[in-house]
Amino acid sequence: MKKGILITILLLLLFSGAYAVYRYRQEVYLPEKRMTSALDKQEKLFDRVRPDVENIPIVTAADSNDIQPATASEAAAEASVPSPVEEVREVCSDAVGWLYVPDTGIDYPVVQGEDNSFYLDHGLDRESDPFGLPFLDCRCAGDFSGYTSVIYAHNFEGMLMFAPVGLYKDSSYMDSHRQGYLVTDKGRQEIEFFAYLTVPSDSPIYNTVFITDKDRREYAELLLRTAAYHSSVTAEELSAKNLILLSTCTFEYDEARGVLAGFFK
Repeated sequence: MKKGILITILLLLLFSGAYAVYRYRQEVYLPEKRMTSALDKQEKLFDRVRPDVENIPIVTAADSNDIQPATASEAAAEASVPSPVEEVREVCSDAVGWLYVPDTGIDYPVVQGEDNSFYLDHGLDRESDPFGLPFLDCRCAGDFSGYTSVIYAHNFEGMLMFAPVGLYKDSSYMDSHRQGYLVTDKGRQEIEFFAYLTVPSDSPIYNTVFITDKDRREYAELLLRTAAYHSSVTAEELSAKNLILLSTCTFEYDEARGVLAGFFK
């Protein structure tokens, strides 16, 4: 009798152990393996097409909005110069730029899809990918000429994708990481970050349509009023800039978003 009970207990322990191993494999090991594989694949692709950001000529916001060759010969010469993001676009036709924020880990291509969902779970090769890609809001001008350009990306452990955006909650981090760059067909545009916000996902901060100067001014006032902190820039000054917002999930509350706001210099 006792021997039968012991055998039953041993069998239960064996089955429990086997089930625990199975659960661990299915819920932890395999997902982590898939994530690691996907990350490795994308990083190799990024390394292959990453532009040499620091050696690309800087264009100002004014230059980028009004680059007109003076003569036909200059136009022809300009047409022969390859775009700094040409190699990225050869891999993904939806590529619109490359975002680089020194010393933060943000060094990624930026794409723009027909909607704001595809690149949540697709990579630069347009294949399924759990990390997704930073993508420009589909409502924004693809050349970043609109008043606001909103770029979204996931927040992953290990400071991947836009996880570093959350570090800007600390104003001292902003002070030491105020500069970023966006590389587009026009060249390298410098970004100055000036504010950090925590907002719900349906915040009017995500507005992309501005008809009048008054609309821009009211938006700038809203942004500064909503910010956890901001630099000494005024709403009047911001209303004359082109703004760029980096947005990611944060976890202060359900549907919370962290937004790092900057403007093109």
